[in-house]
Formats: sequence, structure tokens, C-alpha cells
Amino acid sequence: MRPNDTIKVLIAHGDPLIAAGLAATLGRMRDFESVPGDASPAKMKTTVTGVPRLPAADVVIADYESALQFIASGGPLSRRVMILTQSDSEAKICHALEQGARGYLLLGCSLEDLVDGLRSVCMGGIALGPVVASRIADRMKQQALTRREGEILRHMMLGMSNKAIASKLTLAVGTVKTHVKSVLEKLDATSRTQAVSIAQRRGILREEEEPALRALRALPHVGRPLLEPARELMS
Repeated sequence: MRPNDTIKVLIAHGDPLIAAGLAATLGRMRDFESVPGDASPAKMKTTVTGVPRLPAADVVIADYESALQFIASGGPLSRRVMILTQSDSEAKICHALEQGARGYLLLGCSLEDLVDGLRSVCMGGIALGPVVASRIADRMKQQALTRREGEILRHMMLGMSNKAIASKLTLAVGTVKTHVKSVLEKLDATSRTQAVSIAQRRGILREEEEPALRALRALPHVGRPLLEPARELMS
């Protein structure tokens, strides 16, 4: 497309307030046109080949899940999808880019970043927010954890001591200490608490474990004897 052409943006964000805000913002700009659409290709009518029949657009801006659905659909817009989300998980970012997302911005980004990102994706480029780029840089610098180190890290998240982890995994305490030291070094952490925090930010730990444990810890008068069975089930 020519640089001065109007860019048609299909807004497919699952949050109606965010979608409305995007439409209002782009509607005030002379070189953008918002195209109405449902939240995901799954809700759109399909052609005889099963490919979603999408409105004519140059680029899609969507929430994380809807964006991945667009990419998986293989339609004409599957390679011009930009994600706008609150998730800054390193694992999620890298997964989306590996799947084919061309842009990844976080909610709260500047209007300039949004506009520049849409233009870049429309022209076949890549658009990454500053924090997103930082997460990718972290991924490139950090050494990957081994399967055993990841297993021990999950038990560290549950607050288990080296002795308890050793008993749980049938390992020598010295072996656990060695793995813990390696985890701290690979995550560039100075403490077990910091290692868990970094792992949660990077998306290394299974996300489904975290909400359940947070909910349990928030309950009044829930002590260690009640928490331990839940931890055992999640480990």
C-alpha cells in the first residue's frame, strides 16, 4: 500500500471498553479507519473452505487469545495481527511471536507507540513495545532451566525447604542445594523469593498454579496444615 493510503484496522479486542476506546481513538485520525468486527474469527461466518470471512482490512489489533485465533485461521490477515494485552509474560510473548504475531504492545502504551505499531505491521514490519523488547532480550540472555531445575523451582514457589524438596523428589539434600544454586544463577536472582518472582514474570512457572495458591493464602485462619495438601496436589 502507498504511504498516504488510509489504513483500515479491524478491531477484534475481546474487551468491549478497550475496543470502543480504540475505535474512538482511530476514528479521530485522518489516516486510519476502524473496521467493525467480532472479537474473534470463530464468531465470523466462514467460506466454503472453512476460512473466516473477514471484513476488508489492512491490519488486525486484538487481545491475546483472539489474536492467536486469527493467526491460526490462516486467513488473509493472519500475518498482520498486532496484540494489545496486559500480559507481559516472557513465555506468552515468545509464543505469540513464534506463532506469527507481528506486533505485541501492552495496555497503557503511548498513542505514538500504538499508531507507529499499526503502521509498521501494515507495511509488513514488526512492532514491539519497550517492555516486550526487554522481555525478549531477557530470554536471549538467560540460560534455559533443565527439567529437574524447573521441577525444583515449582516446589520453591510453594515455600518448601531444601529438605522438604529432597524428601518429595527422593533426592539428597546436597543435590537439591546444587539445583537451587543453579536456578538462582540462571535467573540472576539473589534469593529464592526473587527467583520465584522472576520466574513468574517470565512465565516459567505454570500459571494455573498461582491463582489457586494466592486464593488459599488469602483465606483467614488458613494455616500450614491446610495449605500443604493443596501444595502437594499442585506439585
